[in-house]
Amino acid sequence: MENKQASEILQVATNKAIAETGGGHNQKGIEFQRVWAVYRMFTLVDSGAKDFLFLFEVIQDVAVLDSVESPTQICLYQVKKDDRKEWTWARLTNLPEPGKKRRVTKNKPAEINDSPIGKLYSSIVEFSNLKSSGAFVSNRGCDLKLTGGRNAATSVSSDLSQLEATYLAQLTTELKTLHGACTLPVDPSLIHIEKFDISTTTPIDHLIGVVAKFLNKRSPKHAGQAESLVNALLMKVAPLSAKTDACSTIEEICKERGYSYKEFVLALRDLESLPDVEVLLDGWLVELLNKGAITFMEKPAITVAAAKIARLKLLDHDDPLVDSLLLDVNNWLDRNELEYSLVDFFSKARKEIASAHPEIRFPEFAAHFLVRALEKCVDLS
Repeated sequence: MENKQASEILQVATNKAIAETGGGHNQKGIEFQRVWAVYRMFTLVDSGAKDFLFLFEVIQDVAVLDSVESPTQICLYQVKKDDRKEWTWARLTNLPEPGKKRRVTKNKPAEINDSPIGKLYSSIVEFSNLKSSGAFVSNRGCDLKLTGGRNAATSVSSDLSQLEATYLAQLTTELKTLHGACTLPVDPSLIHIEKFDISTTTPIDHLIGVVAKFLNKRSPKHAGQAESLVNALLMKVAPLSAKTDACSTIEEICKERGYSYKEFVLALRDLESLPDVEVLLDGWLVELLNKGAITFMEKPAITVAAAKIARLKLLDHDDPLVDSLLLDVNNWLDRNELEYSLVDFFSKARKEIASAHPEIRFPEFAAHFLVRALEKCVDLS
């Protein structure tokens, strides 16, 4: 990285007056940030990006450079989870509604510089060698009035220059008061509001579905391994976002907080070395067919059922009947090990488990059991 860009990033990152990192996130909030970051990596690559560098807990929650060695742009992200309500004008800016006065309180009212938008904008305008922008990302919409009667709460993405005229005028006036902004033209379009519409109770399941679609386009034979890839990437970024100790050099920042495009590509390549469940399953089915444990007609039916199971799993499809079956399958596998004969192993399971679930057809039972047994054997789960 060139000296002027590196120096500028380090200077802004170590400026405690404007940096917004850490904070009071619970475990779900931290997980939400990590899931969003991995999601963003996939959307960047899917849109054609050939380089990037994610920096966690640097300047803002996440900072994304367009290149590791020769960056020209940086985007700063505040990524916030809220389980209860939409983000209002007051929560985002610490400002009253246009035309209204602040409420009189005993304590000094919070100013825009202490607000999410104010902190984000203060960081953005500190850059001169890099083209900078920012985004406030949340699972909840932002209740902001936009031009044309629109509302940011119902938009996937919008920038603050699209605010309704009275709100835009008030925001522009207030942004002029921020550190650094007085020497630059105020530009509300530098900040985007983005809604990451995802369940906060099962965000990883949503991400698996996104990654499965990505893999289905890039490497269809590995689409069924989306869960393995997601878990691997989340394990990689987890320690990066957990570190909050100060870094004194750009090299230290990149090493301790950074995740690059090159690392992302290597993770995709590593996926190719993982066992392919489809191939392994077909091998087992051939053996069961040859030994008479299943019929010629049952083999393709089980294959189709396994493919359907994989799709429904990635779509986070719940089925109480299947959940009950899988509970029994998992318990049975914990008590029984495949030591010698696959046929004996499968036949015993069919006798002891399938009979307790008559509502589930044999091909579906066989697919669920064999896939789960394979996952346990090769430790994919």
